[in-house]
Amino acid sequence: MSRRVPISAVAVLFAVLAAASAREAPAQTPAPPAASVVADFIKAYEATPRVTVPVPAGGAAVLIVKFTDFQCPGCALTYRAYKPVLDKYEAQFPGAIKYVVKDFPLDLSCAPWMPQPLHMASCDAAVAVLLARKQNHGAEMEEWFYANQQLLTPATVRKAASIIGNVTDFNAGYTEAMNQVKADIGLGRLLDVSSTPTFFINGVKITQVLQPDFFDAAIAYELKKAGKMK
Repeated sequence: MSRRVPISAVAVLFAVLAAASAREAPAQTPAPPAASVVADFIKAYEATPRVTVPVPAGGAAVLIVKFTDFQCPGCALTYRAYKPVLDKYEAQFPGAIKYVVKDFPLDLSCAPWMPQPLHMASCDAAVAVLLARKQNHGAEMEEWFYANQQLLTPATVRKAASIIGNVTDFNAGYTEAMNQVKADIGLGRLLDVSSTPTFFINGVKITQVLQPDFFDAAIAYELKKAGKMK
């Protein structure tokens, strides 16, 4: 019987997880892992039990659900590092991958179950992104929050929402948006999410900040399994 190796034993974490502003130089890209290391990762990935994630796949072969917090350094890192991977597969296999982001702010103001305070503005940041999306500025809002994590306070979030997200009345839409955030949190709790970022790739739960090559390999594995690629 082969020994099961947990994903965490072969996952390569990025060296730097500190939040960086858009003005700082990007972190150096790690060297690609050896083929044998990727193979070990896939063995661990295959052996990981799958859970049912109640999010519609909409006909996509691969459903990726990310639980995120806009003040989480690893969330910012994966936001930037995984985008080229997702863009590549969307170009090669249009519609084969559905990528869904759910809010899971580690902030006592909307997550009172937390044992202690961690992020003090992430609930408001999640609301701000939802409100900015209604103004077609959600992507810009996300980008700014991830690039300026160290600056985030409830006050700076509201100011940024006004300037970048074109949110003219933050308070007016707050309750409805917060209810949506809490619904995401409830889903995360149902799926036993306790940290961010947490990913589910076709039900395989990944709590490590994977090097992009491993994220890429997991997607390729699922596409091959679905008969979408050779």
